[in-house]
Amino acid sequence: MDLLLVGVGVVVGLFSGFFGIGGGTVSVPILLYLGFDIKQAIGISVFQMLVSSYVGYLIHRKQQTYATSDMKYFGYGGIAGAVLGAYLVKILDATLLEWLFLSLVLFTLIKLFLSNPTPNKNEIVHHPTYTFIGGGIGVFSGMLGVGGSILMTPILVSFLGFPLKKASAVGLYFVMFSSIASFVTLAYLGMIDFKSGALMAVGSVAGIFIGIALMNKMHITYYKQMLVVFYVIIFAATAKKLIWG
Repeated sequence: MDLLLVGVGVVVGLFSGFFGIGGGTVSVPILLYLGFDIKQAIGISVFQMLVSSYVGYLIHRKQQTYATSDMKYFGYGGIAGAVLGAYLVKILDATLLEWLFLSLVLFTLIKLFLSNPTPNKNEIVHHPTYTFIGGGIGVFSGMLGVGGSILMTPILVSFLGFPLKKASAVGLYFVMFSSIASFVTLAYLGMIDFKSGALMAVGSVAGIFIGIALMNKMHITYYKQMLVVFYVIIFAATAKKLIWG
């Protein structure tokens, strides 16, 4: 199981770097299939996201993909929201959490499909709005063990005029904030399997370098198509698990 978790971490890291996600949208369904329950999967996922999102941030900072001075406001809101969401995990039913996760993926898939990868309006820079959006997404991040970028990316593209690849990179940056808050809260509540999380995190570091390099080389039209296909697969896999077991 140890080597399997490292291998899963490599795959999750590759998807994180390529699609700008924390990895929870990939790791949570996989961990469920491996026999972990939803709350165990959330704890392991948060550990992995904490490591991979920080590595992704370092890479994008070196490439100057975005201005941290503006994007940090998403993170400030995300920290507060993720703390609240992590506490809700303790009191909510596991089945309800799974359906919330599925609903989140479906909403994101629809928004992404309808979005234009090339902005048709000026990018909106408004720090209070960034903080509000980060807070709302942070609640879902803390509850569901996902970094939040699966919801962040379509919002940035559809409503704030961000280019798709920049939105994906900012989504991964946001994950760094939300996963810190979720990790601290879940660790305090005794809900993190540190060994399993560390094994996945080690693998994800290798994968994220590959993923970001592939994203930078991909044409924007094909990139959006692959992102939509990715969300469809995640939705179908999670729905099958919930409906048919």
